[in-house]
Formats: sequence, structure tokens, C-alpha cells
Amino acid sequence: MSQETNLANLLAELDIDALGCAIAVDDQIVPRTEWPTFTVKENMSINIFQAIAGG
Repeated sequence: MSQETNLANLLAELDIDALGCAIAVDDQIVPRTEWPTFTVKENMSINIFQAIAGG
């Protein structure tokens, strides 16, 4: 991760498809519309959830 980034860039840097994802920062869901402007800071707890279909 670069020194300062946002959630949208973080997904791109980690090569994670944003389709079907949800992100929680410090146990709070961040709306997708805020990902491009939500700045990731040191020591934040970031959880990325991805929907997986199966049977």
C-alpha cells in the first residue's frame, strides 16, 4: 500500500474485484459511494467482505 490511499485505490492495489464487495473500517461499513474519498490511515482495521456463491 502506498503512503496515502483511499479505499478504491486499495482494492485496485490488492487486485480485488469491487463487484460484490463490502468494506468495513474500524467495524463500520463504508458505503461504496465513499470509497474514492475515504482516506486509509495507519492503524485502521479494514475488513473486506466478498460475496461467494456456491451450492
